[in-house]
Amino acid sequence: MGLSDVVRGLLADGQSRDDPNDGSPSPEESSVAKPKPKTEPDPETVVYECRNCGTTVSPDETCPTCGSTAIAEYPVD
Repeated sequence: MGLSDVVRGLLADGQSRDDPNDGSPSPEESSVAKPKPKTEPDPETVVYECRNCGTTVSPDETCPTCGSTAIAEYPVD
């Protein structure tokens, strides 16, 4: 199988135009997992952490562990 056959197969959704049964896995048989569509958007989650010691804190809070006011905000998808 040459490069042109590979490209042709990719463009034809895994099937060669010359031989539809060329032994390539069909899209349903492919081992590559396809992402599942989201049914509803996930709310954005934010983690707040003390920059000095790493303690998880609430937003706009002084760290109860070390007293630092330097709080990092990390969005988590």
